[in-house]
Amino acid sequence: MAEDADLERMVQFDNRFADPVHWTSPSVAREFERSNPQPNRLDLVVERDGQIVAQGQTGDGGLWAAPDKSWRVGLRVAPEWRRKGVGALLAKRLEEHARDTGAGRLVAAIRGSEPEGLAFAAALGYAEFHRRIDSYLDIPSFDASRFDDPDDLARIVGVRLAAYAELVRERSGDLDAFQRTLITAFWEWGRDVPSPTPMPAQPPPFEQARRMFFEGPGLDPASTILALRGDTPVGVTATMVKENGVAYTNFTGVARTERRKGLALAMKLSALRELGKRGVRLFGTTNDEANAAMRGINARLGYVLQPPTIMVEKRFTS
Repeated sequence: MAEDADLERMVQFDNRFADPVHWTSPSVAREFERSNPQPNRLDLVVERDGQIVAQGQTGDGGLWAAPDKSWRVGLRVAPEWRRKGVGALLAKRLEEHARDTGAGRLVAAIRGSEPEGLAFAAALGYAEFHRRIDSYLDIPSFDASRFDDPDDLARIVGVRLAAYAELVRERSGDLDAFQRTLITAFWEWGRDVPSPTPMPAQPPPFEQARRMFFEGPGLDPASTILALRGDTPVGVTATMVKENGVAYTNFTGVARTERRKGLALAMKLSALRELGKRGVRLFGTTNDEANAAMRGINARLGYVLQPPTIMVEKRFTS
């Protein structure tokens, strides 16, 4: 069983097999662990001569626990240690823990560029049920002149765009109240976004949600753009910038009454403008296959598709 001190080593092991968009900073992973503790989670490592050669984890999501009792599971074995029974042993231990701790099903994400992973999951009884699409945009080659100014696009429909950093300064006198409003809005908009597992019915308690959404490395204040009608937030594109110089869209959402007005495109253009000024080179995102609206916007912007992430599941009988 992995110990808390193993977290950074485990992240570094995963990074050996990650592309730039999926690369994770050990310090960011540590902060995510602090903001979302998962007491039911199990992490396992397999070592040889002090080096990790395989690892696996399963958990209910903590503050993001799905109401249908879906748990996430993942494992990876270094190529030179495959076909020795290591992966099957890890999978067995992880499944037993999840089932015995109340999981109704296990959900795993398999990169489309790793067909051997899909074959391994199928042999263990997992079946595909969902697909997510990873894509990225090369910012230095992005031609903003093909689009109208994002602030003009927003003004046409009576909406203002502002970076979260700007709004923090403007709302310094009532920042707590503003953040509470944003969390409620994010949760409402997020429930409309296609997802492999359902969101919890309610957001986390405010102090935990604030740390998770606004105070950690998962949000870049200058390139996280909000749309406001008067003082009311009606849309957001939330951006993080990683230590390897790659940005990633964590979430883009628009209020139901404000959709089909071009706000998602305008917010993404505004974020791109800020990231370009700072010399960020890649801008990644992930969208569910069913999210045709957002995928269409990203196609217009020039995002390059990657092999899909294939979601597989195994259901436990009661």
